Amino acid sequence: MNIRQLFHHVVNTGTFRQEESLAKVTRMVNIFSIITITLCLLFGALCYAGTGKTDLLVPAWTEAGLFLGVLLLNAVNKPVLASIAFVAINNIAIVYFSAVMGMLTEVHLLFLFLLGASLMVFRSRAMVAASIVVATLSVIACEINYYYTFITPMAMGHHQQFIIRWITLPAILLLDVATIFLYVRKLKTLNTKLTKATDEKTIFVRETSHEIRNPLNAIYGISQDLMMKVHKEDRYNDIRPEIEHLYSATHNVLQIINNVLAISKIEDGAAHDIYPEVFNIRELISDKIIVYQYIADLRGVKIRADIPEDMPGYILADKGKLTQVLNNLLFNAIKFTRTNSVISIDVLREGTQWQFVVKDQGDGIAAADLLTLFTPFKAGKSEFEGTGLGLPITKKYVEMMGGKISVTSLPGEGTTFIVRLPLAIAQAPTQTQGGWMELTLHKGQKSLVIDDNEMSQLVLSNFLRRLGFATIVAGSGAEGINKAMDEKPDLIFIDSYMPGLSGKDTLQQLRDIPALKNIPVIAVSGDAFQESIDDMLGAGAREYISKPIDLKLLNSTVNKVLLR
Repeated sequence: MNIRQLFHHVVNTGTFRQEESLAKVTRMVNIFSIITITLCLLFGALCYAGTGKTDLLVPAWTEAGLFLGVLLLNAVNKPVLASIAFVAINNIAIVYFSAVMGMLTEVHLLFLFLLGASLMVFRSRAMVAASIVVATLSVIACEINYYYTFITPMAMGHHQQFIIRWITLPAILLLDVATIFLYVRKLKTLNTKLTKATDEKTIFVRETSHEIRNPLNAIYGISQDLMMKVHKEDRYNDIRPEIEHLYSATHNVLQIINNVLAISKIEDGAAHDIYPEVFNIRELISDKIIVYQYIADLRGVKIRADIPEDMPGYILADKGKLTQVLNNLLFNAIKFTRTNSVISIDVLREGTQWQFVVKDQGDGIAAADLLTLFTPFKAGKSEFEGTGLGLPITKKYVEMMGGKISVTSLPGEGTTFIVRLPLAIAQAPTQTQGGWMELTLHKGQKSLVIDDNEMSQLVLSNFLRRLGFATIVAGSGAEGINKAMDEKPDLIFIDSYMPGLSGKDTLQQLRDIPALKNIPVIAVSGDAFQESIDDMLGAGAREYISKPIDLKLLNSTVNKVLLR
C-alpha cells in the first residue's frame, strides 16, 4: 500500500457503513485530525530542535496521540463522539499552549479554525452553537490569562521566542487556510447539487405543467363552452348545477397549476420583472367577480365590489401580477368564508397609494396561524383543495410591485386582507373590451390551427367558430405549412410542442415563405415558462397564449392581433 492509498484509507476510516451525509462529516473530522496530528508532530520536533526543551515536545506529541484517538473513535463507528472529542481536544490545546507560551501564540487566529470546524463537523444546530460558544469561551480564557497571568508562561530567551513564534504562526495559518479551503469546497459541492436539483425541478415542473395543461385545456374549454350554453339556452337548466360544478372544479385545478408554476418561477429568480400596461381596473375586478361568482355560488356566497364613482378608471400596472393577486385573495376568501355569506372587495385611493381590501365572513384565523400565513405549503382546511401557495405568491407579487400586504382577523367574524400598491393613473386607450361573455365576431375570416393534440384542436376550433372564423386544422407543422399555402388564412395558431417539425421551426418556415410571412401567428402552448414564450415571440409569433385557453383572453388577443 503506497502513501496515497494509505491516506485515502485513513480519511475514509469509519465511513463504509454510513449514509453519505454522515460519511462526509466523518471524512471531514478525519482530514482535520490528520492535518492536526501532522502539525503537532512537526511543531513538537521543530520546537525541540530549536530550543532543546521537551516542555513543548511532550504536550504536542500527546495532542497528536489524542487526535489519533479521534480516528480510532471513527474506526469503531462513534462519529458523534469523535466530532465532540475533536472539538474538545482543540479547545483544551489552545488554552494550554496559550497559557504556557504566553503572547507568542496568535490565539485569536485559531478562532477562525474552530468556527469553520464547528460548522463542518456538526450537523445539528444545537451542537454547532455549543461548539462556537465553547470556542468563544476558550479564546476569552486565553485573553484573560494574558492580562492577569494566572498561569506563568515558561521562561525563554529572545532567540527561543523568535524560533517558536515562527514555528507556531505558520501552523496556525495553515489550519486556517485548510479550514477555508475545505469549507469553500463544501459550499461549492452543495451549490452544484442545489443547482442540479433546481434545474431538474424546473424541467419536471415544466414538463408536468405541459402534460397537465393539454388535457386540462380540453376540460376547461368544454366547461366554458357549456357554461355559455346553459346561460343562453333554457333547455339546459336541468344540468346547469353540474356544469357550474365542472367549471368551478376546472378553474380550481387551473389556479393550483398556476400557483405551482408561479412559485417555481419565483424560486428560480425568473419572476422579478414587472410588465406595466394600461387597463381598466373596474373591468378587471368585474371580470374576476363574474368568474369567481360561479365558484362562490356552490356555497351560496355572494361577491360584491365597492369602487367609488370618482375613482380613476384606468391605471398603469403589471396586470398579470395584479390579476394573480386578486385571484388568490378571492379564491382564498371563497374557501374559508361561511356558506350563505358575503365577500367584499373595496378599492380605495390616497394619492398614488391604492388599497384593495378583500374581506370574508369566515371563522377567522387563529393568532398562531397568522405567523405562518405566508409560508409556502401551509394550506388551511377547506372543502376546496389547495397547495398553500396562493398567499405566499400574493405577498411576493405585491412586494415586487412595490407594495405591502397586511391581514387582520377576528375569531368568528372573518378575515380582511389589505393590499397597498403605488399605482399610476393612465389615460383610457382607444380600444376597450366588454364583459366576459361579449365576443367580437370575425365573419368571413379564416383561421388555421396547427396542433398535434386532437382535443386541443377541437377546443380551439370551437372557440374560433364562436368568434365567427371558418377554421381549418392541421396535425403537424409540415401539414400546417401546406394548408397555409393552399388556404391563405387570416390568422394562424401554432402549438409550440409538436413531434417532427416543432412550433418554433414551423413558425420560422412560415416567415421564410413570402406569401405567408405577413399572416399573424398566435402561439398556443401548455408551456407557460418565460423562456418558451420568448422563443416563440422571437421566432415571429405576435402573441402567446398558455393552455388551458380562456375564451375571453382568446377574444381580446385575436382582436389585438387583427386590429394592429
